[in-house]
Amino acid sequence: MRIRIIGLPLLFVSGLVQAQTTGTTSPDEQIKDAVPLPFGHCFSHVPLRTEGQTDPNAPITVTADVLNATKDGKVLYRGDVEVLQGERRFHSDYMELEQQSRDVLAKGNIRLTDGTITVESDTTLTGNLTTKDTELDQARYQLHGDPGRGHARKVTLAGERAEVDLKEASYTTCPPGEEAWQLKASTVSVEQDEVFGEAWNAVLWLGDVPVFYFPYIKFPVKDERQSGFLYPSFDISSSNGADIRLPYYWNIAPNYDATITPRYIEKRGAMAQLEFRYMPTEGHNGVLYGEYLHEDKKLANDPALAGEEWRDDARWLFSWQHSARFDAAGHWRGNIDYTQVAGWDYAYLDDFDPPVGTLVDNQLLQSFQGGYYDRHWQLTTEIRDYQILKPELDTQPFQLMPALVLNSYRGLGDFDIALDSELARFENSDEQAYQATRFHIEPRLIYSLIDQPGLQLKADVGAYYTHYEQDIPTALAPYYRNQWGFDTNTLDTSVDRLLPRMRINGGLVFDRQARWFEQDFTQTLEPQFQYLYVPYENQDNIGLYDSTTMRQDYYSLFSDRRFAGLDRISDANQLTAGFTSRIYDDSGTERLRLALAQTFNFTAPRVKLYPGEQLDKTKQSFLTFEGDLNLDNSWFIHGEAQHDTRNNQLAAGNITLEYNEQGKLAQLGFRHLNEAYFSDSISNELNQVGGTLFWPVAPQWGLIGAYYRDIELHRNIDTLIGLRYDSCCWAVSLVWEQWQKEDKLFNPTSTTQETSIGLRFELKGFSSLGTGSEFEPGTELLPYYRPFNLNN
Repeated sequence: MRIRIIGLPLLFVSGLVQAQTTGTTSPDEQIKDAVPLPFGHCFSHVPLRTEGQTDPNAPITVTADVLNATKDGKVLYRGDVEVLQGERRFHSDYMELEQQSRDVLAKGNIRLTDGTITVESDTTLTGNLTTKDTELDQARYQLHGDPGRGHARKVTLAGERAEVDLKEASYTTCPPGEEAWQLKASTVSVEQDEVFGEAWNAVLWLGDVPVFYFPYIKFPVKDERQSGFLYPSFDISSSNGADIRLPYYWNIAPNYDATITPRYIEKRGAMAQLEFRYMPTEGHNGVLYGEYLHEDKKLANDPALAGEEWRDDARWLFSWQHSARFDAAGHWRGNIDYTQVAGWDYAYLDDFDPPVGTLVDNQLLQSFQGGYYDRHWQLTTEIRDYQILKPELDTQPFQLMPALVLNSYRGLGDFDIALDSELARFENSDEQAYQATRFHIEPRLIYSLIDQPGLQLKADVGAYYTHYEQDIPTALAPYYRNQWGFDTNTLDTSVDRLLPRMRINGGLVFDRQARWFEQDFTQTLEPQFQYLYVPYENQDNIGLYDSTTMRQDYYSLFSDRRFAGLDRISDANQLTAGFTSRIYDDSGTERLRLALAQTFNFTAPRVKLYPGEQLDKTKQSFLTFEGDLNLDNSWFIHGEAQHDTRNNQLAAGNITLEYNEQGKLAQLGFRHLNEAYFSDSISNELNQVGGTLFWPVAPQWGLIGAYYRDIELHRNIDTLIGLRYDSCCWAVSLVWEQWQKEDKLFNPTSTTQETSIGLRFELKGFSSLGTGSEFEPGTELLPYYRPFNLNN
């Protein structure tokens, strides 16, 4: 039969789904972050989640083996009672409806589901259709699409107040019969219109042992924000000792919020951290972040620093990240990336590991930029500075105060026209350093002589024009004279440089079918060449502001620049020749790539980076090689080499071997640099070897390890070993690591070793308590990465 009624059990389901974390302190985000294991029994009991909600006005169908009506106004359903409304389902052995009072009673094999949660009970359900109040005894619940489940001695739904109360409730993510942990609470209350629920007398149990007591705790039941404490974190290291953080989340407004974190560092003192996030208007968003430690006990009590004035000073960090879009089309944009610490505090990022600020070559970026971005042209401006976190530098980097850049590119059939231009002001905090205003413009015309499948040939003509107005101090710093060869007589206050350029480059692609090892392959041979001509002009009268020598590799050899930046434009009368060969299998997967190239100079370049630099009269570049091999989708090899053919010496090289299959990873690498060719960065020959490992040793046990060593210096760079046990609902890992505290591999006299022993205990779907880094390949100094340049 088909009856239109208001189904009380279905109303109960819609109310309970808002409280699906019953008795838990775990937010939905933590449950989603639980990583499933590769063995099926963990989640075989979890139903699939059905997206979408049932229309409350959808028809309701009630079926039963027997339907009776009594004289006193009751409707009785007996035997396999089932109520259906869309995705909502209710089942029981018996249900009766009192028509006058509208009371409902259900008994036996009670089961309710709405596609997101299933609730079961073997006892009784009582309620009222008018008040929408419901009580369910001895209830069990299981979330759909998620391992979260639990039980409650009594569930009460107050329909008018849309409130759910649970007595003696529990929550776990463990499979039935394997309850390694549970959270149990005497009382849980959830109001559907509120963001958070409340629990009283909550106890965390590990097996049969209670380990933590929460007298009162709030937990989220909706994807909405509300002020409150977040979970604490604990870390331990040899330099800081115990490190405890207790973050407080402040929901200021829909478009503003903040996280305030008191932090106690055993060996250093109490620190305050503040992260403020804002979205004032559409298209604008940013983060202000700060840290403050009034006094560092470790520095203050170090007798070696007794003579330093700053050892009692506060340690702090400030960071501002902002992104702006000023129009709906996104043409006008701006960005701010600014991080600063105290001027003397070179080791701040090493000591406190803040979540902001990127340290590259001991420099913290401070940049303000913006401009207009169009499909064919861009006009941008930037103010850029760097904070140097390294003592006793002979020179300071130049500040960009500011730069105005115009770039344009447009295709006109067989012709392309391009224009790159810049107006920049370079300043320096050192009064004995030169400064300058630089204007540069670079027009180009590119003509496609041949553009056919398998054959391309292009001619590229243009010119470089640069004008400098340099401010030369009366006396230059000694470094500029002694190391670079500059003096006040060689540098000119006004310089004009005009250099034409011509480049012709092209390439061919040949392919053939081949059969090796009883498999079909396609092999390509792709020769490539480039001729570049730029006349010589002495540029020793121009200071160095943003220029350095480019590293030679296969791709840089086909560039039109020998120097990065604009202060030096090398003369060139050279031919670069190279080829690439690839092998593809019959599915299109690139199995092998080999690339080899070298530049031949008809006239040796005469432009030098520094006036005092010895002129290199060689007429050929390094012979540069790169190669990648994908052997069988599990074994990979990558190699690079730069060989000096004139002296028959290897200038630089590296090789990486990797095995990667079904969660098993092993990588081994070697790196070499010859100090004769890299004297500006290393003082001794560099030979480093090492590797990383991530290996399951049993269905629930995993091992990680890493070892990197400097062969020439006879010392370890980074060493790590860790073991992890991973079950369906909990995991524990132990990791030991020792690494260089500062990444100064080429300056061993100032290197110290940092040691940590990390123990992390995870309750999946609840929280993670412990110390140490994530259980993954790679180390503190050398994260894991794949260098293979293939199409797979």
